[in-house]
Formats: sequence, C-alpha cells, structure tokens
Amino acid sequence: MRFQSAVLTVLLSSQAGTCGGVPQFREMTVTSGLKSGYQLVVADLNVDGKPDIIVIDERATELAWFENPTWERHTLATGVPRTINLEVWDWDRDGKPDIAMAHNFETDPEKSVGNVLLLKSAGDPRQPWVKQEIDRVPTAHRIRWIDPKGDGRKLLVVAPLVGLKAQAPDYADNAPVYLYKPGEWKRTVLTEEPKGVLHSIAPVAWDRSGEQLFTASFSGIHLYRYQASGAWVSEEIAKGDPRACPECGSSEIKTGRLGNRRLIAAIEPWHGNQVVVYTQQGKRWERRVIESGMVNGHALAVGDLDGDKRDEIVSGFRGKGFHLSVFSADDAKGTSWSKHVIDPDKMAAADCKIADFNGDGRPDIACSGASTGNVKLYLNEGARR
Repeated sequence: MRFQSAVLTVLLSSQAGTCGGVPQFREMTVTSGLKSGYQLVVADLNVDGKPDIIVIDERATELAWFENPTWERHTLATGVPRTINLEVWDWDRDGKPDIAMAHNFETDPEKSVGNVLLLKSAGDPRQPWVKQEIDRVPTAHRIRWIDPKGDGRKLLVVAPLVGLKAQAPDYADNAPVYLYKPGEWKRTVLTEEPKGVLHSIAPVAWDRSGEQLFTASFSGIHLYRYQASGAWVSEEIAKGDPRACPECGSSEIKTGRLGNRRLIAAIEPWHGNQVVVYTQQGKRWERRVIESGMVNGHALAVGDLDGDKRDEIVSGFRGKGFHLSVFSADDAKGTSWSKHVIDPDKMAAADCKIADFNGDGRPDIACSGASTGNVKLYLNEGARR
C-alpha cells in the first residue's frame, strides 16, 4: 500500500504563558477509500504486539481493519450495514481478541433494528470473522466492556442512543444502559436514568477498585458506581451545556490528568460547537469552554503528547470549516488553554485515538474522517521519552 506522508507545521498560539506548545506531527494516510468514516478503534488483532486499526465506514456494508505496519486492509465482516460502534476484548480468554459490535443503526427507534453481534476469528484474523447475534436493541449506539469488580471479569455494556418512545427534536424519553455477562448474553439493566440523547459512555478506573461508567447525555455528565448489592448508583458530575434541549447536556467525554489533578474533557452539547474542560474545585467541577467554533463536533481524545505530565486534548468536527486541533494547558490548573491546528482542511474527524503506532515510544494520533472519507496517522515528531 502506498502512503501519503508530509510533515505538518503546528500552528502555535501566541498567547503568553503557553507551556512548551505541542510536538510537530508527520502525517500518513492509511486509507482514503471510505464512504463516511465513523468510529476508530485501536487493537492488536493479529497479536503481534503492534496496534492495528479498525474503522467503521457507516455507509458501507462491511467492516474492515488495517494491519500495522503495512496498513493492508482486511475484511472482518460482510453484510453488516449501518455499523455504528464496536469494542475489542478477549471475552472467552483464549488469548485471541474478540469483537462486540452493533449495526443496523438509525436514530428513529421504530426504524432501527440494532443488531448486537459478536465477531470471533476462525483462526486467521486476516479472513472474515464468524458472526453471532446476541440481541437486538433499537438505536444501539455505544458498545463497551467494563470491569466493575476489578477482577478481570468484564461485562458487555450496550447503550442505545435514545429510549423507545423518543422522537425528534427533544427525544423526551429515558435511554437505558444494558449489561451482558459473557457466555450467558442475557440482557440486564444497568440504569434507565439518562434522558434524551445518550451519546457517550466511558468505562474508567475512577475509584480505587474496578471500573466505573461515565455517561454523557441530555442530562449532563454522570458517573455510575457498582455496589456489592449488584445495583449501580449514579453521581451527577455536571449538567453540561445549560441551553434548552436539544442544545443541552453533553455529547462526548474523555478523562485525563494535569499532573496530579483530574480533568474531564467533553464536547457539548449533542454534536455541539464546544470543547469543554471540567476541573475539580473542592467537591464542585468547574466548567470552562475552550472552543466554541465547531460545527457538528464529534472527535475527542485525551493524552500526554509532549511528556510534560499535562494531558493534551485532541478535537475535531465534521461540519463546515472542519479542522483538527490539539489543545494544551498553559498552567498546572488548566485555567488557560492554547489551540494548535494540526490539520487545517483534510480531516473532518468523527473519531480520534492516541497510541504509539510506530513503536518509537511517542504517542501518536489516528483519526477517521466523515466527509473526507479517510484514516490518517499523525506521527509524533517530538523529543523521544
């Protein structure tokens, strides 16, 4: 496969107090043959120690992955129209990765089948994987694995976009979150609290044991904790965008750190115009808008790109004027941020992930483009760690 490669000049803010900026990135195009890129997942599918890329093309009828380092394309599954989300984990503990995914997605519950599938390699991960349907959840939109007890026994989390009675534009219904125990695949309810559009879920090791679940919805940002009784208890972190729904609440969420301080990054409201940073002040989370010019904001990633122990925020959007940006904190408390545009017009980002794709010890960025129909790597050219 031939690659397009170029060194991108980082456009640094001239704002006083900028701490080190961000590294330069060398651009590599993995593919430009997508109809409409959506989710991007990083996983070692052939178990060779190198991170591969799965990308969802939401207008295609098959699912494919790209093998590191040649980035050759391989088909995972055919006959899966309107694939919307997936997650990788070795649920049967045979040493080989497995995939849980959802397809036949529509925003209208009456038109959405919401097939929830398991994909398993038959031996050669470069050949199509075997499909097994375990459920049908109308508007199934987010798939994750969570380890609530911290014992390595993960559960599958499936979150529909909206409730069964929801209708545009306010989608006034509660959106449930479901759990499945591997092997049994029986649907149980984690919560039915989120209201309106439930756009994002994120398992995070937030407390000292196990993983907790963040949700981002019209209700704002909430954290769900597993209890010994089997129940999940929610805590409101923030209400998100204060405007009236559907321009309310939160859409995407990622967690990170500024040294010893926690941060929560969000895109708000649903498919919104804002990148928001939440930092904790006592028991309260302070909301700070660091970007308000996006159109159809969707891509969000958090990681320490320059090794200064302050996480950067990567964001992108799919609408008019799309570009890809990295935000860096100007101070230890995250009270001021600088914007650095790393791709001015060739990435209508739907999703981005941070990982070391070339094994040089430096975190890189991978993004999938919607209208641009591409997957690109932004290889970190900063100082080696």
